[in-house]
Formats: sequence, C-alpha cells, structure tokens
Amino acid sequence: MPPRRPRTRPPAALAAPDGRFLPVDGVAVHHRVTGPTDAPAVVLFHHFYGSTATWRHVQDDLSRDHLVISFDRVGFGLTERPPRSAWIERNPYTREMSARIALALLDDNDVEVATLIGASAGGTAALETFATAPDRVRGLALLSPAITGDVGAPPRLRRLLRSRLVRPIGARVVQRVAGEVSRDRVARSWHDPQRATDDDVDAYARPLQVDDWEHGFWDVMTAEPPPDLRGLLPRIDVPTLVVAGASDPVIGPGWNRRTADAIPGARFHLLHDVGHTPHEERPDLLLPVLRRFLGDVAED
Repeated sequence: MPPRRPRTRPPAALAAPDGRFLPVDGVAVHHRVTGPTDAPAVVLFHHFYGSTATWRHVQDDLSRDHLVISFDRVGFGLTERPPRSAWIERNPYTREMSARIALALLDDNDVEVATLIGASAGGTAALETFATAPDRVRGLALLSPAITGDVGAPPRLRRLLRSRLVRPIGARVVQRVAGEVSRDRVARSWHDPQRATDDDVDAYARPLQVDDWEHGFWDVMTAEPPPDLRGLLPRIDVPTLVVAGASDPVIGPGWNRRTADAIPGARFHLLHDVGHTPHEERPDLLLPVLRRFLGDVAED
C-alpha cells in the first residue's frame, strides 16, 4: 500500500462521533469516554506518536464493565497544537501537562480515583500523574514504560531548537520524516508486521491531517529534558502491573523486569511473540492480563 499524504483540516472535522473536546489550560483536548458511568474508572495514556485511536481495541473491550477515558496528549492525535504565542503561562507540550489533563478529565467525569494504563511514553505520563496526585490513583498498568528515556533531541540542544529561527526548519524536517504513514512504518516495532491492517494505518494517518501537526510534533520533541523516574519507583504504593513484549526492540523485557523489581509488590508479565505496542499488535493476548489485574485492583 503506498504511503498517504493527507491534507490538513481542523481537529473537530476529523473527530469520530464519540470524540469530545475539553478545554484544559486553554488547550482543546480531544478524548473519548466510554462505558458505564458508575463502573470503576480507567485512564489510558498513549505511546509516543500514538493517540486515542491506537487504544481502540483495549478501550472498546474494557468499556463493557469500566468507565474508560482516553485522550490525545498535546502534540498528538486531534488535540489542539497551540503556537507559542497562545501558550498560557506554561509550555503545554510537557509531561506535566499530560498529568493536568488526566486529572481534569477525571474531574469532568466526576471520578474520584482511577486505574492508569500507560504505554511506553504514556507509561511515563501515567507515572507522573501518580506523582502529582497519588490519592487519585487506584492502580498502575505499565506497558513497556519509558522510565529514563524519551524521544527528541539531546537536552543541551533543545533550547536552541525551540528558537524562532530553528523551529520552522525543524517542522519541515518532521513533515518530511514523519508525514507519510505505511503499514511498514506502523508495525516497525511489532513482532509480526504482517498483522498490521489498513485500520492501523488510519489510526496514525488521521492525526497528520490536523492543522499545524508538524509544529506540534516538533514542540513535543523539544519541550523538556528526558525523564528519569527511577527515584519514584520505590515510592509507588498502589497495585502495579508491568507488561513487556518478548520481542520488543524499543524497551527490552530485561529493562521492564528491572522496572517491576524496583516497584514494591509489582507484577511482571511477559507476552511472547509480541513487540513494543501489545495493545495494537496483540490485544487478544493483552486484554486477559489487564482484566485479571483490574479485577484484583477492584477487590483491594
């Protein structure tokens, strides 16, 4: 299948019928809320380059008996990409903003506590949400979480790359490098790329139709230094599950096992013949693991 070169459009024109937008610190955040309002709540944090759409299999299944909230972090999906001139006090492309969005969505849905599920860089955002408001978190499920790594330029270069002179050049580079989506690119970190479908491609191609997507992507990559959450792990005091793909080429299972070992009482589960994003490649293998964990959390 040839790569797609989409034209840009306003986010609201691209949203699905159940897509919602909530203003948080002046940013229109695209999100989905599904499932019974009186059921235990779950918040989904997508991986770098992902979106609410990349959670579709997990969200639709868990929504049978959970209130499930997914959202597009600023710079991804259909969430607004504000230019620097529109920032209100703080940079909206940070992990701190992701935590504020998650808490605002809980408040908007009258949810007191929730289990957070995060994949890769979304695991980082879930952990930082826990660090911000531990009393709002019932449990953590982390799929190959990025504990010390990040995507973007070295820290010493980020200030330069955010400058007015360099930013337009960076956005053009992003457009050239990331502006085409194919099955090969979508499934590059999967165990079996042949499992990728047109729906998987569309989940990544649609956000590239949003106005100014390339500038938002660049702002994410240059927003802040990479995380180092190793000091947080021993302080986590809620039930935690760490899931790894045995064929993950991005964050290997050995690293994920060390992450689980550093969290008091955490469980570790290895999925065989699975790569970096099991919620996309093999939701049939991942969902039973998540359901067992969520059931145990509900009983605690």
